[in-house]
Parts: sequence; C-alpha cells; structure tokens
Amino acid sequence: MSTQNSDLVLYELQGCPYCAKVRRALSELDLSYESRSVPSARSQRSEVQEVSGQSGVPVLVDRTNGVEGMPESDDIVAYLYEEYGNGESPPPSGIVGRVLSALF
Repeated sequence: MSTQNSDLVLYELQGCPYCAKVRRALSELDLSYESRSVPSARSQRSEVQEVSGQSGVPVLVDRTNGVEGMPESDDIVAYLYEEYGNGESPPPSGIVGRVLSALF
C-alpha cells in the first residue's frame, strides 16, 4: 500500500526484482509506505545518493526509528520483520529457500 506522508519511504525502480521483494514484505506486513520512483540511470539518482550514500535501489527510510537510507533488499526485509513482524520470521530468500520452505 503506497501512501503519501508515511514514516516509511521506499526508493525503488519499476521492474527491479529486489524492489519487488521489499514491496512484497511491506504488503505482507500490511505496512503503509511512500513509494519514490527513481530514474533508471544511476547517474540521475542524486536523491538516493544523498539519502543512502550509494545509487542502488531499493533503499528504505524509516522516520519512526531514525533509519535513513538502508540499502540491500535482504537487509531491508529482515529489518521490517524484526521491527514490524510481531515475531514472524521473514520469508526465505532466493529460489532454493522458497522451494525448501514449501516442501518442509
């Protein structure tokens, strides 16, 4: 759910699988967030650079907890579940983890 003026802000790029992983976690945890689409050219991502010190996406900002510019989708998902998951564990990462979790 993407809303304006949320305490969670996700810098993302359309079509980015790592961004989709973070959006999926936000959705599963029923968290409202503000989506900020970034240009596809890394050289034009000055806002992401200012926030996180790098130009890759996804990047999460959590104003409530003072998180400014957290990169790396796996780290973001783990953080979201730790902070907002009410004891739930994050879903397995990668195709092998998802297949194994479905089997066992």
